Amino acid sequence: MFKFIVYGYILTFLVLPSETVFIGHLPDQTQEQIKAVQLALEYVRHVETNQCTGGTGEILTLTFDHTPWIQYTEPAVRTANFLTKILALDGDLSQFDESIYYSMVRNNVHGDTLIYGSAIAVEPGVIPTKPKYCPYAYNNRSSSTVTAFDIAISYDYQTNTTEWYLGAKDKDRSNVTITKDVVRSLNASTKSNSYQYMYQPLATYQDGYWTRPYFDCGGGNIWMSTYSAPILSWNNGTVHFRGVATIDIELTNIDINQCDLDKNEAAKALDIFRGTHSCQPTTVCTPLNQGFRAGSYLCKCQDGYYFPNTSAVVKAFRGVDIETYFKSSNSSIPNGQFQCLKCSRGCDTCVDSTPCLYQINYAVQAFNIFIISILIVGCIIVSAVIIKYKKELVIKTASPIFLLLTCLGATLMCSSVFVMYGEVTSFTCTLQIWPFNLGFVIMYGALLLKTWRISVIFKSGGATKRINLPDKALLQRMIPLVIVFTGYLSVWTALDPPYAYTVKTSSGLKFFTCSMTWWKYALYGGEALLLLVGVYLCFTVRKAPAHFNESKFITWATYNAIILGSFILMLTQFVGLSGGPDVVYVLLMAQQQVFVTITLALIFFPKFWALYRGTLDDSTVYANHVVTITGRVKQPLPPTTSRLSESFALTTASASVQCNPEDFFLISGYQEDDNLSTTRTTKFSSKVGPLKLASLQVTDSNGGHSFSSTDT
Repeated sequence: MFKFIVYGYILTFLVLPSETVFIGHLPDQTQEQIKAVQLALEYVRHVETNQCTGGTGEILTLTFDHTPWIQYTEPAVRTANFLTKILALDGDLSQFDESIYYSMVRNNVHGDTLIYGSAIAVEPGVIPTKPKYCPYAYNNRSSSTVTAFDIAISYDYQTNTTEWYLGAKDKDRSNVTITKDVVRSLNASTKSNSYQYMYQPLATYQDGYWTRPYFDCGGGNIWMSTYSAPILSWNNGTVHFRGVATIDIELTNIDINQCDLDKNEAAKALDIFRGTHSCQPTTVCTPLNQGFRAGSYLCKCQDGYYFPNTSAVVKAFRGVDIETYFKSSNSSIPNGQFQCLKCSRGCDTCVDSTPCLYQINYAVQAFNIFIISILIVGCIIVSAVIIKYKKELVIKTASPIFLLLTCLGATLMCSSVFVMYGEVTSFTCTLQIWPFNLGFVIMYGALLLKTWRISVIFKSGGATKRINLPDKALLQRMIPLVIVFTGYLSVWTALDPPYAYTVKTSSGLKFFTCSMTWWKYALYGGEALLLLVGVYLCFTVRKAPAHFNESKFITWATYNAIILGSFILMLTQFVGLSGGPDVVYVLLMAQQQVFVTITLALIFFPKFWALYRGTLDDSTVYANHVVTITGRVKQPLPPTTSRLSESFALTTASASVQCNPEDFFLISGYQEDDNLSTTRTTKFSSKVGPLKLASLQVTDSNGGHSFSSTDT
C-alpha cells in the first residue's frame, strides 16, 4: 500500500505503464505514486468486470484530498455531537426510540447533494438492549426514495475489516476539545433554580475519519467513500469512543478524470487521477464524464493535426482502447499508432490534408522579375548615356551627378521587387524596406534639390548679390536627408522590425504578407511630405526661362508619385490582400512603374530627344541657334564684333548661376583661340529673370578682352 502526500490544494498523479506510455508531466510524482495509482485504476476495471463478494472489503489503497467534500460532512458532525451531549446527560442512549435514530439518518441524506447514505453505529453498552446497533439510510436515486434499515442485523460492523468504523475508533483523541456547559433547571418542589455543570467532548471535522474509496458490494453496488464523526463521552478526565455518525459520498456518479488539470479549473476530490491518461503527443485528452470508470476519456487531435480516419464519425481515439492495448501488448506504441497526422502547412486546424496556404504562381512572379530586370538595365543604359554626353548643354544644365543619383535611386527601388520574390518571410519584410525607401529618398531627393536650386535663383529676381549653388552645395544638403531616412530605418529594424503574418484570400486560403505598423505609416507620411515640398518648389519656378523649365517635368513626376502611388497602396490593401500573393506581387511591380518608369520617362525622354535632334547635324542645327533643356531652338544672338575678349552687358539683372560659356549658347563663326584655350579658365555670370531680358557677361580670366550683347 502506498500513501500519497497532498501537495497544496489539489493532488494529481500519473498512471499508466511507466516504461511505454507518454503522458502529461506532473513534476512532484514518484515512481511509487505512479505505480499505486496505476494499481488503483486496474482494480477499478477489475471490480467492474468481475463478481464481487459481499461487504466493503473492496478497497482502493489511495489517500486523496477531501477538501471539496468538507461541506457535506456537517450532518455527521452535528449528529455525533448531539448524541455526545445525550450521553453526557444520561450516560447512555436508551431513552430514545428507534424511530428517532432512523429520523436522524434519513434527514442526513435528504436533499440533492452527493450524500448517498448516513449511519449511526454504537459500541456495545451504549444502548443496553442492543449490543450492536447501526441504523442506516440511503438515497435510492432511481426511485427517488430514502430507505432505512439496521445493517447490524446482517453485517458485523465491529470487525477489523470495517474501515469506516475501526478507523474512527482508533484515531488519536488527545487533542479533542472539551467544553463546559452550565445547565439551569427549575426544581418543581422547591421552586428554585438548580445548576448542573457538564463536561463533554466536542468533535470537529478534524476529529473525523475519511475512508479510502471502496466498493459497496451487495448493498448499493457502488463506489463510495465514508466520513465518520466520532460519538464521544467524558469520564474521569478521559475521552472514550462510543460510536460514529457517518455520511457516504457516492463515487459512482463522480467522474474519474484522467485528463490534465487546467489551471483555471475548480478542484475536485478525485483529482488524484488527473494526468493519468494515455494520449499521445499529437492528441489532447478530453473527459467523457462516464462516472467512476477508468479510461473514460477521448484523445482528440490537437490543433494543427487531423484524425487519420477522415470518414470516422467520432474523430478521436478512445482512452479505454489505448489502455487496453497497453495492457494486452505490454509494449511500446508503434510509430503512428494512436497519433494524429499533421495538417498541411499554414493550417491552424484541419480535418484532412487539404492545403491551407495559397499556392504561389511562380510563372507570374518570374514575369514581373523580367519586367523589373528590363527596367534596371534601362537605368544602367541611361546612366551610361548621361556619362557619355555629360558635357552636352541639355545634360549639363540638368546636373549630371543628380541625374545619376536619380538612376541609382530608381535601381534601388526596383531591387526591392527581387527581395520579395517567392514566399514572404519576416526576413524579407525587414530587408525590403531598405532598398525601396533609400532608393525613394535618393531619387526624389535629387529631383527636389535641383528644383530647390532653381527656385532660390529665380525667387531673388531683383537681388544684386551673387547666388552660388553648385552641385557640391546641393550634395551637402542631400546627405542629411539620406542620413535621416537611414537612421529611421535603423531604429525601425532594431526595435520593431516588420514581420510576416498570414491573411486570408476571398477563397479562404492563407498567404504571408508584411505587417503594416505605425512605423511604416510614419515613413509613408515622411515620403508624402517630401513629395509635397517638391510640388511647392515646382510651383515657385513655373515661370522660369526655357533653360530651366525641367521643373515642369519634375512637377508631373511628383504629382504622379502622389496620386498614382497612393492609389496603388490603397489597391494593395483593399484588393491585393484578398486576391492573394500573386496579385500583391503584381501591384508591387506596378508600384515601381509609377515611382520609377513614369518618373524616368518624364525626366529623361525630353533630354534624350534633344540629344537625338542635336546629334543629327551639329554644324547645321546648332550653327546659329541656342538650344534649351527641352530641345527648343531660340533665335541666334546678335553678331559679335570681336572675340571672347569682348564683354556683354545688360541693364536687367536678377540672379547668377556659374557655368561655362558653351552651356548656354553657340555663336556663329566663333572659333576659340588655341592659345587662349590652353592658358585661361573662362567663367562668366548669366544674369536672368522671369519674363525679363537675359544678360550674359563674359570676362576673360586674363582681364584683356570683353564684349556684350542682349537676347530678347
